[in-house]
Amino acid sequence: MSNNKINKLAYIGLLLALALIFSYLEFLLPPFLPVPGFKLGLSQIPVLMAFYLFDFKSALTVSILKVVIFSLIVGYFLSFLFFVSLSGSLAALFFMYLFRKIGFSIYGVSVFSALGHNIGQFFVVYLLLGVNAVIPYIPFILLFSVLTGLLIGIIVNYIKYYFDKKANKNIQS
Repeated sequence: MSNNKINKLAYIGLLLALALIFSYLEFLLPPFLPVPGFKLGLSQIPVLMAFYLFDFKSALTVSILKVVIFSLIVGYFLSFLFFVSLSGSLAALFFMYLFRKIGFSIYGVSVFSALGHNIGQFFVVYLLLGVNAVIPYIPFILLFSVLTGLLIGIIVNYIKYYFDKKANKNIQS
């Protein structure tokens, strides 16, 4: 295995560890909105970083492993919450890929990814619990998705700037 592949694997492992730490922190925090299950989405920071530092496949790896490992840690593997989480993560990745392909900035990609995450979750909740379980929360979730998606985009852009600056410095030395 080449050094580049080893370095990439190490970074992906690090991003996965960060995603799990952020997931656990959000799991421990009490909800700050009166909306069931709403989180800031901090665990999307490492997923978006994998997407921008490497590629879609790396982001997919971090995201899926985060969902599976975290659900095993907290004890809801293959439960209702597992499928809600998985559907949100897959939809977020799809939106991430689509809106970057269209040409949106990192901020737009992050916002649409957050929206996609919630759309994916709404879909599974609707299928399993019915429309009445979803409709009252849609306006709140979508509004806060835009706000938190923008916040995550700002954070990732700042981190990405640091990585790009460091990479350019390494090339020049």
